[in-house]
Amino acid sequence: MLVNIRRLFLFTMFFCGLAFAGPISALNGFLDWMDSCELASLDTNYVMPHKQWWRIAYINSFSNTNMNVRSFEPMYGVEGNLNAETRLHLAGSVAFRGLGYTYTYDMDHQDMSMMFNYYGNVFGGEILFNRTKSMHGPLSIYNWLELEEELYGLVNTDVDVEGSDMSYYNVLTDFYVVLNDEKFSFPAALGYSHLQKKSAGSIILGGGYVYSGTSVRNPALQYIWGGLDHFSIREAALGAGYGYNFAYRLGAEHYLLFHFSLVPLVTVWNYYDDHYEKIQEDESFRDSTTNETNWLWDDITNDEIQIIWMFRNSLNYNYKNFFAGMNSFFARQTLSKGDDLDYEVDLWILRAFVGVRF
Repeated sequence: MLVNIRRLFLFTMFFCGLAFAGPISALNGFLDWMDSCELASLDTNYVMPHKQWWRIAYINSFSNTNMNVRSFEPMYGVEGNLNAETRLHLAGSVAFRGLGYTYTYDMDHQDMSMMFNYYGNVFGGEILFNRTKSMHGPLSIYNWLELEEELYGLVNTDVDVEGSDMSYYNVLTDFYVVLNDEKFSFPAALGYSHLQKKSAGSIILGGGYVYSGTSVRNPALQYIWGGLDHFSIREAALGAGYGYNFAYRLGAEHYLLFHFSLVPLVTVWNYYDDHYEKIQEDESFRDSTTNETNWLWDDITNDEIQIIWMFRNSLNYNYKNFFAGMNSFFARQTLSKGDDLDYEVDLWILRAFVGVRF
């Protein structure tokens, strides 16, 4: 626990220290230029930047990862559903102008996530690191295993995976470009550095890169799974969607904002690989790695278009330098290769926050 707290403290101090370091002057110059471009087209009847550059927030966070996997090969096959534990996490966020950093702490040391983001009116993006060691659920596995000396047979096994058996981690990188940046503000909805005064919407162009990796930590499960030690999927995607900000003025300096946005991304490139450990002296059980790369036109040929879904909504309240509210993030990653592989991972995060600008 002390190690994680120390890590959070060092990350925060490093981030805050940037404001007083020499190189930050170049960053400020770039952000000044960005602000000048933004203000040149910004309709201040709809959106107004806050004067304060710093924001800190305390966050209560709930998150869940759900994995459906079905993979069949001549030597083995697996099918099942795995879920991470859904529990309360404590988190903190610090932001400077459009740049932000959020760290989520799990007292049980099972889950961890942190996010770097830049929210601008015209464009922005996020890098989310997420890890969980609490995946559990039923798996149905068939495999050719040694039944007697030099005799192998097909074995069907139902396994109840526990949290200590596997670990899952992913890196999700996404960016957006707002077409109606004069009236619609992403930083008002997600970064709290702007104030949305009137309702407006926009078409949003987006892109993303997702890396999902799963490690099998239990040797007994590895053996049943044919020696599988690790498998991962990487996808790059492009797409477009829509977002809308519903703005309400409750009174003098009291503002309420509801935001939703949905951006589906079509996968233009994906890569799948798995690795099997050597679990027997027999030649057929030596270390092996399988990988497969596909481009969009390969999937079109096979009528199997892959889509990454990204949905966000938020409700926040602003009064002078104070802000509070709730937001949620949902991402779905899919990969399908006909009868051989179906893979789907859902990640959702729900946050309740309170913070100040200064």
